[in-house]
Amino acid sequence: MGSTSYGYNVDNERRRVIGLTELAALGALVAVVCWLVFPRDLSDTLRNADLDAVTLSYSSAWLKAKPDDHELRLVLARDLIELGRFEEADDQLDYVAANASELALIDEQRWLRARLPFVALMAVTPGDRQGSPVGARARVEFAKVRPERLEDAQLKQYAEMALLLGSLEQAVAAYDLLAARVPPASQWHRKSGDALLARGRYARASEQYILAMRAQPEGAGRDDFLKAVATLQAGGLSGLALDVAARWEGIFLDDPEVLYRLMNLARAAGDGVRAQHYAVLLLRLRQDGVTR
Repeated sequence: MGSTSYGYNVDNERRRVIGLTELAALGALVAVVCWLVFPRDLSDTLRNADLDAVTLSYSSAWLKAKPDDHELRLVLARDLIELGRFEEADDQLDYVAANASELALIDEQRWLRARLPFVALMAVTPGDRQGSPVGARARVEFAKVRPERLEDAQLKQYAEMALLLGSLEQAVAAYDLLAARVPPASQWHRKSGDALLARGRYARASEQYILAMRAQPEGAGRDDFLKAVATLQAGGLSGLALDVAARWEGIFLDDPEVLYRLMNLARAAGDGVRAQHYAVLLLRLRQDGVTR
């Protein structure tokens, strides 16, 4: 008698007993055993791989065999966070927090702890974020991060997170760190100035624009200089704007556009002496045939 009778098929029944999920898990375990028997660095491979169902299966199987591979756990947690799988990421971070002692691993764990509720908060409708428990947790975890220990890419994210969480001072401090670490420095001072200006901090915003100007070759920071002066004027600080202009005008004495703007600033501030000073300088340039 054959193996098939009354509609019963042995091969089909075997497939039903061992489903695709079980086969995938079995394959992952077999692969891990092979990697353990034949010494190769599977952990490095998994860290550099994009997270998909196969990579997740391999990573889970590997961590069962090597539970103290904290670096892989952190990579896995990072990818799970970006995919919105927060509970799974939390489990990985909990394990690292309970078992890791290396300072670099602890710093990374703290960073990912801050990223997790922040990413979750960004998934909430903006109108519902105020007073959200997720938002409260995001701020608590964010406060634990040591920005000076972050990598450059993380520090950029930290500054953006700070602004979105309403932590202006932390954002400005992060931009200052980036200016010292990631050239050109002018771009980070400019971002800091923009953030301060958007929140009505005119004097401090102007200071950042001046720092952006100074971070560039002499004369190349004209736009930042003009923005620094205009920012003070917009904030009703015309007197301070004239002081800043007087301090740095020497760099731009051959620039008619700058002199013209400063002349109008002095007129608007009611300082006829300063207005005449810039008018004379501008007239001399025109007489010398200097145009720009």
